[in-house]
Amino acid sequence: MKLIGWNCQGPGRNLDRSKKMGYLDNLMSSTKAQVTFVSEIRTSKYNSTQLNNRFNIADSFVVPSAGFSGGLWLLWTDEVQVTINFSSHHLILATVVNIASNIDFVLVCVYGTLITVRIRSSGTKFPFLCMII
Repeated sequence: MKLIGWNCQGPGRNLDRSKKMGYLDNLMSSTKAQVTFVSEIRTSKYNSTQLNNRFNIADSFVVPSAGFSGGLWLLWTDEVQVTINFSSHHLILATVVNIASNIDFVLVCVYGTLITVRIRSSGTKFPFLCMII
């Protein structure tokens, strides 16, 4: 399974003509990433449908920015099944299942300068993967 994270520092002028979004598209294609976490979007004008169409992905989840600060995207292909369990301005917590291998895990995507990340197990036996950008 391939996962990537990227701090894009704003998407550029628009999804279709932005060099940054072209770079992200190429990065996702060249790495064949099944899950992509993008932080610091700095805009709330794009929704999941627009992202799905632009990046040719199965689905996505958007945490809107607060003004020109923050904003998170989680994008995934049809090779995985993703369930969003929780989100906030700095965090996306999701359960991911690789369809081919039937392996599942909890994905924690964090944006910020956190010194400590604590994950408490609530009786689950899922492995955890934490991406901090």
